[in-house]
Amino acid sequence: MEPIWITGAGTGIGKALALAYNEKGNTIILSGRKEDQLNEVATLLSNAYVLPLDVVNEEAITQAVAEVTAKFGRVDVLINNAGVSQRALVSETKNEVGRKLMEVNFFGSIHLTKTVLPLMQKSNTGSIIAMSSAAGKFGFPLRSYYAASKHALHGWYEALGLELKNTDIHVMVVCPGRITTDISK
Repeated sequence: MEPIWITGAGTGIGKALALAYNEKGNTIILSGRKEDQLNEVATLLSNAYVLPLDVVNEEAITQAVAEVTAKFGRVDVLINNAGVSQRALVSETKNEVGRKLMEVNFFGSIHLTKTVLPLMQKSNTGSIIAMSSAAGKFGFPLRSYYAASKHALHGWYEALGLELKNTDIHVMVVCPGRITTDISK
């Protein structure tokens, strides 16, 4: 059974991915900030491991990767799905909002990937998935910082994919369109 680590696994796309991967008999590592939501999702799965994690906390990421390494020895699939959104005019959005979105949507994903990557390089296998958005390809009104954070993911993960092109570690950026989840509200 492959260990599949999903951040933002308590609701929305993360929860849906956990349910889908569960059907294939995988071990699902559920991470997110709200442990109660993760525990609720875990009750729907046959083989879940709940690991609360705030991706903006680099020390917590280091500890979480050490815990996953000790428990499973590897991560076969890392799905960086944790994210936050924003809905406001550029002229009305404070820079602190932009910094928060970049910390969660970009830096959180990047730091977790960089911390898990040595595990994958050791076995020369794995998949790293970054959940982006159509807003990562095109700007949308009222989503300036959200779009910017998702655009940044594209550049970084494309560079990583090119660096890993001669390995069996695969990198993918997923760009769903509008989906009705809590992040859309």
